[in-house]
Amino acid sequence: MTIAIGIDLGTSNSAAAVYRKGRVESIPIDGKKILPSVVSYRDNGQTLVGYTAKSRLFIDPENSVASSKRDMGNKSKFYSINGKKLTPIDIAREILTKIRVEASAYLGEEVKDAVITIPAYFTEEQRKATREAGELAGFNVLRLLPEPTAAAIAYGLDKERDQTIVVYDLGGGTFDVSILKVENNNFRVLAVDGDSNLGGDDFDDQIVQYVMNANHISASRKGDHKGSVASQQLKEAAEQAKMELSESGIADISIPDVFGIHIDEELTIDTYNRLISPLVNRTIDKTLDVIKEAGLTVRDISRIILVGGSTRNKTVREMVTQKIKQPFIADNVDEIVAHGAAILAASLSVPDYDDTPVPIEVEDVTAHSFGINMLIDNKHYEIVHLIAKNTKIPCTGAEIGTTIHKFQSGINFSVYRTEEKIPLDKDKIGELLLPINPKPYHVPAVALFDLDNDGIITFSSAELDMKSSLVKEFSQTQKVNLQQLQSMIDRKEIVPKVIKIDTK
Repeated sequence: MTIAIGIDLGTSNSAAAVYRKGRVESIPIDGKKILPSVVSYRDNGQTLVGYTAKSRLFIDPENSVASSKRDMGNKSKFYSINGKKLTPIDIAREILTKIRVEASAYLGEEVKDAVITIPAYFTEEQRKATREAGELAGFNVLRLLPEPTAAAIAYGLDKERDQTIVVYDLGGGTFDVSILKVENNNFRVLAVDGDSNLGGDDFDDQIVQYVMNANHISASRKGDHKGSVASQQLKEAAEQAKMELSESGIADISIPDVFGIHIDEELTIDTYNRLISPLVNRTIDKTLDVIKEAGLTVRDISRIILVGGSTRNKTVREMVTQKIKQPFIADNVDEIVAHGAAILAASLSVPDYDDTPVPIEVEDVTAHSFGINMLIDNKHYEIVHLIAKNTKIPCTGAEIGTTIHKFQSGINFSVYRTEEKIPLDKDKIGELLLPINPKPYHVPAVALFDLDNDGIITFSSAELDMKSSLVKEFSQTQKVNLQQLQSMIDRKEIVPKVIKIDTK
């Protein structure tokens, strides 16, 4: 029998779970249900992961890494530690390896299969980086599952009634919101939105900045070793104050010696609310926008579910209640995502007939629109979207165009991820050069996007014959016959040039 587990690879904390004997349970790691997503490297080569690594943030911040999930998929990000350059993938690999080893010991057999969760708003680069980290850690990654969908599975499994639910997921570093239609055990995502750089870490930063301003501490003092240690002390104190304010109306921030001064600051809930309200309002605006994108109103929502450690914040709960509706708050906001992933993992791996949950169907959508730049009316370049945001995945999209000039020897396609029509460098995610046999006329070519279940995109292009029925049909309908196109590729009538969009 093969055991598959679910993993919530979080910005601040990670968790793992398994579905067995008809129920889902958290897997303890170092005796606890959550694992800080922190890695620290000693001078002797020892690698620490979790609580011990988090403790070393105080004394050795230069050789410790936290919140690396925010930089997943960023090819320019690396950490210089003990003379080595480490990437966010390397850090995630250490965390996932720790989980695999601990899960194997707890379950009494080697664990290989896993479903790993990701923010719904993750880009394809971030998704590929997460999958790579899982594989480097020794996992067979069954699927990358959006965190809100995982929470919906844990909440909605076997509820035996149709629901339209909003999952509001505010973690340590990312925010996601998804609208799902739940019918029996079919989980259909209608629309998603989010922000990969918005979470509890930003709440902490607001408190840190407030304390620094109140004590006239310049940000320029954070650079050297002492500054790094002091900054970490402030960060930890801010996090503690944030947690206290979830329970009471006042928190004391007291640090005997930070940047050479004694800090004794009182932070009231009113001041804290003022500091974070712009951030919380961003999450509310996105939630209302995504409800609208799904073609729904607040009245159509059966329930809004709060997920993620930052939803313990009273201000968050009050604003969700005030501007949307009274939320459902899970007892285990730190574990519910891992639980949903574990349920899907068991369903996908089918370890044993009697130990498998009811078959689960998950229908996801793309969080972004994808397109290529094309010359419109010989006047200006514009992005033509081949796949629109909130399209059900897996999916394909295609477009036919022609060379701009006669005797052109190639076409350079630029691929964009954006909702806008104006091509900007920041939105460009890849490019492909398609060689063309020069001809005394404008040569038609097809561009094809293929988006898989994990949200990873493949782009291909091919030269077409002017007499092709595909070209003739397109000129009449202005729609690419995808079935005919795929048949031509399968029969090798056209051989596309292909790239995987990969910015690592």
